[in-house]
Amino acid sequence: MIQKPLHAALIVFIAFSPGKPLCGQDALMETLDKEMLKITEEYGKKEHPPYFIDMRVHDIKSSLLQYSSGILISQHQSHDRIVTSGMRIGNYKVDNTSIPEDAGIASSRIPVFAGKLPFENDSLAICHCLERGFEKAYEQSLQQYKTYLKSKSLSDKKDDIPAFSVEQPSVFYEEPVGFKFDEKSFITWKEVLRHVSETVSNDTDIVTSDIALMVMDERIYYLSSEGSRIIQNRPQCQIQMIVAIKTRDGNLAPMTKSYIGPDIASLPTPEKLEADVQELRQLLKDLKDAPLADPYAGPAMLSPQSAGVFFHEIFGHRIEGQRLNNAFDSHTFKDKIGKKIINESITIVSDPTQTDYKGIPLFGSYLYDDEGIPARAVTVVEKGILKTFLMSRIPVMGQLQSNGHGRAQIGSAPYSRQANLFIKSATGISESAMRKKLLKECRKQGKAYGYYVKEVFGGFTSTDLFSPQVFNIIPTVVYRIYEDGRPDELVRGVTFIGTPLTVFSELMAASENYEVFNGFCGAESGNIPVSTISPGLLIKKLETQKTPEARVVSPKLPSPVTEK
Repeated sequence: MIQKPLHAALIVFIAFSPGKPLCGQDALMETLDKEMLKITEEYGKKEHPPYFIDMRVHDIKSSLLQYSSGILISQHQSHDRIVTSGMRIGNYKVDNTSIPEDAGIASSRIPVFAGKLPFENDSLAICHCLERGFEKAYEQSLQQYKTYLKSKSLSDKKDDIPAFSVEQPSVFYEEPVGFKFDEKSFITWKEVLRHVSETVSNDTDIVTSDIALMVMDERIYYLSSEGSRIIQNRPQCQIQMIVAIKTRDGNLAPMTKSYIGPDIASLPTPEKLEADVQELRQLLKDLKDAPLADPYAGPAMLSPQSAGVFFHEIFGHRIEGQRLNNAFDSHTFKDKIGKKIINESITIVSDPTQTDYKGIPLFGSYLYDDEGIPARAVTVVEKGILKTFLMSRIPVMGQLQSNGHGRAQIGSAPYSRQANLFIKSATGISESAMRKKLLKECRKQGKAYGYYVKEVFGGFTSTDLFSPQVFNIIPTVVYRIYEDGRPDELVRGVTFIGTPLTVFSELMAASENYEVFNGFCGAESGNIPVSTISPGLLIKKLETQKTPEARVVSPKLPSPVTEK
């Protein structure tokens, strides 16, 4: 089900007529609109005119509070406007990005230029900054285009795939959010964060006790020479805790906990934070004396959140479409459309239109992607069969249009990326049934125990043709589940590794309960917010390796906070 935006909005899809701003609804958009028309006209007279021009402007008002061991170490409020300008020279079929990657001449990455704009609505000052930015963007694209013209005679590559997709322009206006993190809010949250940070640091073995609150009111403007004019909001509030304890052998055992929502009201109450902190303290004390895990290959059970990170890494990056154009990518799922790639009970959908899952906000939601294309749900895998790839406006063989997944960090050019990745199982079982299956598989494989991965920090993977095709999941809370009935044992110092296709073939079961993992994902177009919604998983064989040691030297003097 497609839910409404976070705030009331009016959406209109029209064929844009040049010179028609959004009816004076936004002063900054009027200035940007006039400048876009001026730039389009001026650069259209060049010997090598750009066929496509766009800009993204992020107007960001943010507030930050950060405590360490009960001491305020950072407090500030800021207002920034940052523009990312881009130009393409040539035409939709071939342009400055069409340099063959295997030609060894120059990078075919999309050139963009990022710079700051005044946050006062002074049209002359804003236009001056924009003109400088577009000059840089044009210079970079022109240099790249000339390189393409030279390389064309040196390469046998045929231009079968267009350089850029032709899409319908859109006009969209969303009312400002208008929430404000005022001085009164600062005072209230100062008291809460100080108390939480101080509570954790009271344990003498705690070496890190940081907590931060970030409130961001972000308004995003997108304009293109094709006629798109879009204004949308991406408000965000976060609490992030990073805590680490010194273990009995002198190593560091870190833990993180985060809360994410669209506004202050969606963050936990002080009572909820306090309760969570007490649980975190107890877990850290248990980790202090937990044994180091040995290398292992055998049955493992992943919690829903852990399974979400697992799918993001082993699968999500490999269905980002533009990788199929990269001569140095492994192309894991190339030529797999219409073929079975995973158990037939699994369906996978990337859906940025969903703003929450059972009341939990989803970090990877948006109304329009960073190329002005409407967000839409994309069924990537249906009943185990690969159906499509996630697409930006970079076409690939067999898929020439965007499906609303062109995403980028501020200052980067968009590429196809994940959003809210829903992993759905048609045959979910209870956690107790999963545990029984795990123990049965342990006996079958002659293993004394299996692993249960409860919480993870994150993970990474490589899709490079010249690198091992492995993933690495970094857990923070892992238990041994013994086949002989001994109590579960907390262990530390382990990461989970493997190769995607091998692990896909080892999936045994999925749980009936689902959970959300919110985080940031880094790739070609920078760091972007993403979410996964996944059931727990039982895997027949998962391999582990030890993590590098992180030795901690205790300070000579006691903490002043602890003394106090």
